[in-house]
Amino acid sequence: MQTEEVRTPRNNGQQIPLSASQRNRSSSPVKRQKLDDFDIDPISFSVEDPDVSKKRQTLVCPFPMWLQLFSNYSKGQNDYLRQFLDHESLYSKHLLNQEMPPTDRTCHSCAVEVGQYRCMDCYGPHWWCRICLNKLHRHHPFHRPQQFKDGSFENVSLCDLGYVFVLGHLSSLSRCPEDDNFLADRRMVLVHVNGVFEHYIRFCKCHGALSEHEQLFAHRLFPSTFTRPETAFTLDVLDYYGIDATECKTSAQSFFQKLRRVTNNAFPGEVPVSPPFYCISPNSCLTFYKGQIPGTD
Repeated sequence: MQTEEVRTPRNNGQQIPLSASQRNRSSSPVKRQKLDDFDIDPISFSVEDPDVSKKRQTLVCPFPMWLQLFSNYSKGQNDYLRQFLDHESLYSKHLLNQEMPPTDRTCHSCAVEVGQYRCMDCYGPHWWCRICLNKLHRHHPFHRPQQFKDGSFENVSLCDLGYVFVLGHLSSLSRCPEDDNFLADRRMVLVHVNGVFEHYIRFCKCHGALSEHEQLFAHRLFPSTFTRPETAFTLDVLDYYGIDATECKTSAQSFFQKLRRVTNNAFPGEVPVSPPFYCISPNSCLTFYKGQIPGTD
């Protein structure tokens, strides 16, 4: 004798209609009539009382404003990011317009020469010639101008445009007698919070002038060495490195590599680094700056 397993199909709460042959097997005409009526108007299998659903609708409908306020406060990050898609084309248009020179290419300062330069660190749109650019950036040596060339803007250095970082005589606003001695200018690497810069430094050579490293420090530049310095760090970047090392546990090498990438993200290896940088690291400069001499208690 063999046994056969019989599986009852699950209807998942839905009524399975009977076929015509199953109806005909019923011997009672009254039963067949009930089955036909059941197909026309099936019985609802909803476990919820119809009156309850009506009451729920009655409670929700009088407060649409409250639901709207609740939905606004319950939005997630993706909902707010999705709103940006409505303005994507508009913002893209503005970005592309910023990569084009102004219609009137006359210098905004002298209104005579044809301008070729702009500065992204200066607030607002500007368009200058080379002479006006250097003149207006006398006290902004760590700005990064751009030149419109061959249909696009390229990063240029103030040093390559003839900018000279003059030290000394700033309090009296008088010229140093050695100011015209261009052979005395020294090309140095200056490290700031927004990158690494090269500048021609013109030290004061007057009788009784401060030493070179003192002149640098008087202008908030900490020299990497005290004998013929060729690299200097601004006090701002030393403060920034101290906070970065405390909060992010950043090493001196990683911090400087970040500054090189900020200067030239495409080719950070081309950012100049003078040999004296490895004589005293930013960590040692920060220790001197904070008043503690390395190797002492």
